[in-house]
Order: sequence, then C-alpha cells, then structure tokens
Amino acid sequence: MWRGTRYGSKESLSIPVSAAKSLDLSEDQTTVIRPVHSSILGEKYCFQVINSENNHCFGCSSAAERDRWIEDLRRAAHPNKDNCERTEYSLSLWVNEAKDLPPKKRYYCEVHIDGTLFARTSNRAVGKSVQRSSQAADGGSGAAGTGHGGGSSGGCQLFWGEFFELDNLPPVNQITLHLFKDEDPKKKRHSKDDSILNPLGSVALNLAEIKGRAYQEKWYPIVPYKPPGTSVIKDQIGQQASIRVKSKFKILKILPIERYKEFAEYITVNYVDMCSSLEPLLNVREKEELAGALVHVLQSIGKAKEFLTDLGSAEVQRLGENEALIFRENTLATKAIDEYMKLVGQKYLIDTLGDFIARLYSGGESCEVDPQKCSASDLPINQRHLKETCADVVKRITDMHDSFPAELNEIFSRWLSDCEDRGQTDIGHRLISASLFLRFLCPAILSPSLFGLTQAYPEPNTLRTLTLTAKVIQNLANSTLFGEKEEYMFFMNEFLEQHWEPMRGFLQKVADPDSEIAMARFDGYVDLPLRLAVLHNLLVDIISVMKQDRIDNLHPLPLILNQITEFLGQEAQRIPVSSIHGKPKPTYLLPKDLPKYSPLQNSMQQLPMDSNSNQGKERQRKQVQRAFSVPNRPSRHQRQPIKRQTSKEELPTQCQDDNQDQDPCLEISSPSNAIKSKAPAAKVLWIKQNNSNEPYQKIGQAIEETSILDRHAQELAELRLGVEQVTERELEMAKRLEDFIVLTQDQNTQLQAEVQELRNLLATREEQLASATFRLGVIEEEREEDERKLNVAVAAVERMNVLEEQFAGLLKDVHQFYAVNADGIKNTYINT
Repeated sequence: MWRGTRYGSKESLSIPVSAAKSLDLSEDQTTVIRPVHSSILGEKYCFQVINSENNHCFGCSSAAERDRWIEDLRRAAHPNKDNCERTEYSLSLWVNEAKDLPPKKRYYCEVHIDGTLFARTSNRAVGKSVQRSSQAADGGSGAAGTGHGGGSSGGCQLFWGEFFELDNLPPVNQITLHLFKDEDPKKKRHSKDDSILNPLGSVALNLAEIKGRAYQEKWYPIVPYKPPGTSVIKDQIGQQASIRVKSKFKILKILPIERYKEFAEYITVNYVDMCSSLEPLLNVREKEELAGALVHVLQSIGKAKEFLTDLGSAEVQRLGENEALIFRENTLATKAIDEYMKLVGQKYLIDTLGDFIARLYSGGESCEVDPQKCSASDLPINQRHLKETCADVVKRITDMHDSFPAELNEIFSRWLSDCEDRGQTDIGHRLISASLFLRFLCPAILSPSLFGLTQAYPEPNTLRTLTLTAKVIQNLANSTLFGEKEEYMFFMNEFLEQHWEPMRGFLQKVADPDSEIAMARFDGYVDLPLRLAVLHNLLVDIISVMKQDRIDNLHPLPLILNQITEFLGQEAQRIPVSSIHGKPKPTYLLPKDLPKYSPLQNSMQQLPMDSNSNQGKERQRKQVQRAFSVPNRPSRHQRQPIKRQTSKEELPTQCQDDNQDQDPCLEISSPSNAIKSKAPAAKVLWIKQNNSNEPYQKIGQAIEETSILDRHAQELAELRLGVEQVTERELEMAKRLEDFIVLTQDQNTQLQAEVQELRNLLATREEQLASATFRLGVIEEEREEDERKLNVAVAAVERMNVLEEQFAGLLKDVHQFYAVNADGIKNTYINT
C-alpha cells in the first residue's frame, strides 16, 4: 500500500480498468495484486498492482468485477497457480469503541500492517460515557483475556463499530492501530508543526493471541506516540485511554487442487446427507461458517442452486404448517441463503439501496414518530418524512429489475414449484418473501455497514430512521398491518394497504421462471482451492472434538479429511478414526486348531497350489484403492470356500485275498513324499488285468468293507456344514447387534439434537431477556434523568414562588414608604 504516509494519491484511478490488460506480469515474479480498502481512496471496488517498477490502482464498478480482474491478472502472473502450494494470510477486525479520551474532539483509527496503511475508520466525536457501553465492554472482554480499565470508568466514550475484512495479505509480522485526532483540513494545510501529522497513540495486536478461527475481543491500552529521535513522550490522551478491538488472524495453507479432488466429489454428491448429519451437532457460529464455506465451494462447482433448493424444500418439510417460522431460526438453510444472497446479490443491493443509504447518511430529516420521543408539533412533519422515505424505498425495490440476480430467480421458481406440487402455494410465497426481505433487503436497510453499502455506523437519528423503514418494508412484504404493540405506527397501515399490490407483483416477477425481465448473472470469481482449504480446515476443527461414535457415523468423511491433512505436515490436526473404518475390512481366517477336527485338511493340502500367481494377484490388488466418495457395496457374507464333494459310489480300498500273491496292497504315501516326487501310477484293484470273467460278488464285498470309511467322512462333512451354519448365525446375530447399536446411536443423536435445539432456544430467550433488561436499563436511566429534570424544575418553581413573595413584600414596603413620605410632606406643607 502506501508506506510512511496517511493519504494515497488518487491519480492512478484515472487509469481505465481496461488498461490493466496491457500490463506485462509474466516476467516479474514479485508482482502483488490485491484489493484496496474503500477507506483508503474513498472509492469502492479498487485493486492495486505492485511490482518492482510500478504501483497502479484501478477502480471497478462492483466487487464481482474487481474479483474477476484480480484473478485474471494473478493467472497472467502465475499461470500454474492452482497446481502449486501457497499460503494465504487474512485479518478480520472489528474496531468497536474507545474510552477515556479527551472530550470535544473527533478521532479516527488507522490499521497498519508491518508499517503499511491498509484501512482507516471514519472520524467520530467523543460523547458522554454511558452505562450501556460500559456493560458491553465488560461483556466483550471478559472471555477474551485481560481487559484494560474494565470499562467502568467515567471518562468520555467514542463508538465506531466498524468491520474490516483484509484478505490476500503478505506475510505479517506486526499489526498496529494508530489513533489520530481529526483536524480541520485548512489548519493542516497551513500548519508548520509536523507533529499534527503524527498519531496520538498506538495499539499493537499480539499475533499469537488472535491467531485462529475464533474472534478474540479485548480492551487494549493506548500507548502514547513517541516521536523519533526524542526521549520525552507527550501524553495527549491520558493514562486510562483504551480501545476495544475484536479480531482474528488466519494463516491457511492451500494445497494443489488435485489434493482436494476426492473431497470435492464427496461434497458434490453428499452435501445433503452431510448437512443433515452435522447440523444437530453445531452451534450457531459453526453453522454460519459451514454454510458460508459450502456456498462458496458449491458456487464454484456449479451446484449452489441445487444445494439451496434442497435446503429450502427440507426447511418447508421440517416446519410443516408453522410457516411463520420459515427462515427465522438459526439453521444451516437460513445461514446458507444469507451467504448466497450476499454473494450473488451485492450489485443488486447497491443499485437498489446504495443512493438511498447515502442520502440518509448525509441528510438530517427526522422520522421519529413515537410521541414519547418527539414533540407534538414535530410529529406530523416526522410522519410525513417517514411516508416519503418508505415510498422511495418501495419504488426502488419494485422498479429495480435489470440487476436482480438470475440465480435467485431460478431458486425462487423451484421453491414455488415444489410447494405447488405439495399443495402449499401460500408457503412457497412466504418462503420467497422471507428469504428476500427478512434475510436480505430489510437487514441491509437496518445495518448497511454489514452489507457493504457503507462503512460508518449510523448516527442515532439515522439509525432510528433505518429501523422504522425496515419495519414498514418487512410488514409490507408479509402483508401485515401494525398492531397494538406499536400503536404509534397505526398511521402507516393506510400506506401498507396502498402498496400491497405492487409488492405482490414484484414477488411474482422475481419467482417467475418465464419472466421476460432481463436479469443479471453473477460474474464474480470464487477461488476453489482456497474455499476447499477453508472448508477442510473448518470440518477438521468441528469433527475432531466430537465423540468417537459421532465421528464414526460420518464415515467416510473423516478418512477423506485425514488424507488431505497428511499433506499439511505432522503438526496439522487430525480426526481420530476407529479401527473399523481406519483399516481395510478383515478377511475370514481359518482357526489355528482346525486340523484337529477336520480330517479333510491333510488331503486338501496335497492339492497343487500356484502360490506365485496368488501372491501376484494380492500385490496387484493392493495397488488399487477405492475412492471413499464412491460408497462401498456391502457384502452380506464372505465368499464361502468350495466344499469338498464326496462320492456316493462305494469303492474298495484294500486288496482281495485271492489277488494277494499277484498284486501288492496300495501304499499311501505321506504328504511330504507326495510333494517331493510323483509316485508311479498304482494298479486299480477292482479292475482285473486278465481277460477272465470274474463274478461280481467280490466287488460287492469290497464295497461293503469300505462303506464304513465313507460313512465317517459323510458324518464329518455334515458336522462341518453344521459348524458353518452356526458361524453364519453368529454373523447374522452380530449384524443385528450392529443394526441395534446404530439405531440406538441414531436415537441418541436425535435426542441430543433436540437437547441442542432446546439449548439454542434457551440461548435465544436469554438474549431476548438480556436485550429487554438492557432496554429496561435505558428506560430507567431516561426516567431518572427526567425525574432529575423534574426535581430541578420543581425547585425552580419553588424558588420562583419565594422570589415572588419577596417581591410582593418589597412592593408593600415601598407603598408604605411612599405613604409615610406623602403624609410627612403633607404635614410639613400644612404647618408652613
């Protein structure tokens, strides 16, 4: 950025962005291309190209156009970027507030990384310390580390509430916040004192403390600035001055995209099952992070619309007839549609509400219509201002079609079609209205700084106008009139009824798949390897702390994640995987003592075995690894070995008495001799070599003598078959036991999900209670202030009464004096 200066030149912005095509980036390997924060140049959607010779800035019309230019230029500088390892550094920073600063001044902060300016807050005036801010400070810093001063001091308070997301950073060694006093530009221009350009003080963030996925919030003491070459520090802010900052710094190692191939395939095919398995186990922050990561990955792959369509349909099925709760809960579907609309609808949001927000921030018209907060004489004027403001917003929304995202039109039309097929057309319209207004447009009106419409947090008067406008627009989208809870808004019901039809027509157009309106398509770029690395890192952090049975239920996802982790080094975190999933399935092994019970084992060992061919097949089979994204085909039983068949024909096995002299008995050799040398063919005893006709009675006698051995063999075969049947039954019982365990685990998971849902509901109620308590505290403070003013007024009245009595006494004394003097003069005159 700009080193050693607080103001960057805007001359480079005069270069058209199309001129970036002429830049030669292939030769200089030190070229850096990164976005420029809007607070530096006062213009949005700028990027910077830095190399050894030049430093150029280019301005774009939208964030999507800027991201596309940055990616094209990076690929020109590094054509093989996706196939190389790289490391990304990013900083997320909330500069919230400061306390105990000198009053009657305006201040701003600058964010410096290794001495280079990267962002700047807006300038804010110091106000009186409020108990609300002190409580917020204590709550924010209590869990994040040691605070400074606690937040209970009675000094002056200053609130920024500004968020900075700085990506594509160089390797970082130091992050510093400098506090400046905002001076009159004319005074700066004509002043000869260089100290006016120096900061009042600084805050250094410890990288080790803020590194990780979670935000760390803390009060940091402001260290007074020490000019170079001086030993005296001039403290202009006081010893108790501090700044509350919430930040996190992430270092992410990104592998070549081929390492994520199997992971991407799994996400593409199984995102519905993965979300349904993980959602009951996640807290609100994890749901938000997971939904954002999935949306960016699936948008790059081309499956984001199917993903959101499935989540929306599942949300309708889950809620049933409770349509009032659609997109009002902290679910993955709610967080995913939030992130997707921010991604593809940023340009539409700026085109629709950008000028309106800018006008409100610069204007001073009040729209306060609560009689308790404004005078009776101002109430009609403020009501007219609110109607004009809301009419302007409604017209901007209903007339803005060209920049409406075509992707949202496709999703809305699919939602509506699915609901119509189920006979729930009204719920389909509620689904579209809730997603577009409840989750996107109205929150953008209420908090424009969180949606990129502006940077500064609104002033109290502007914030009140935004709040009332968002209420009216939300009621208009819901076709709901104001009720008794907000009686002071009754006058807007006529406005709502007048604009219902235009709003309904707008909702029908944006959900019509055959609409003739030319809509805009998302033309931005999503860095797929970066987003896959973010999703991998997030899932490893979430799953690794789960119980083992829950990890096993996510199979094969933990194995896929661990395969990627192997390339990140030994220090990278891994997911514990049980042996049943971590190793290949075991094959059936014969018992060691089987020869004691199986007489057929020895005869089977004499069969010729081609051991070399089998070993080769085993080696060849080990080289092929099954992709975990393809589900294994479960085999109910192991392949049974070929059973030995016994002949039913009875044959003689010993010599006949009458042939004993001619033919010797058949000798059975041992297995070892049979393997070493092949025995000569023996004579078959029941076949006579001579041509004489011998009677068949002798054959029958031989068969009768050998039948005992065959009968024993048959009995042993039956016993073996029985053993195999018992083994099969044991396997079947083991399978049933496993199914029962899985069923029990599913029921346990469901119960835990219900418990988690109750906990989330309790947390929501606690937040509502805290909000109500806070509002009650504010009201109590206002009441005490009013009571104090009343007491002052009563005392003034009493004082006035005393003065009037004294004045009346003085008048009486004067009259008496005049009367006495008149009598004296009269007597004197008579005497003379």
